Amino acid sequence: MRIVVMAPFDKEFFGTGRLDLAPRNLFDLVGKLDALAPGFAAIAQPRVHFAVDGVLETDWTRPLAEAAEVIVLPRVGGG
Repeated sequence: MRIVVMAPFDKEFFGTGRLDLAPRNLFDLVGKLDALAPGFAAIAQPRVHFAVDGVLETDWTRPLAEAAEVIVLPRVGGG
């Protein structure tokens, strides 16, 4: 599965914007990303959104076996 990591996480943690991983769900993806870049898991909940095949996903337990792409993007705050 293609994992697209958007700024600032690409440079802050991974040094690249594209990864090829096979996570079972988003919790598993966070674990795999943290193995590549220790500290990522600590910031994931407050700073990261995930889009699965172009749709924001809030259920981190959703199976990803059929997904083609997950985009890792920053949460946007506003007021």
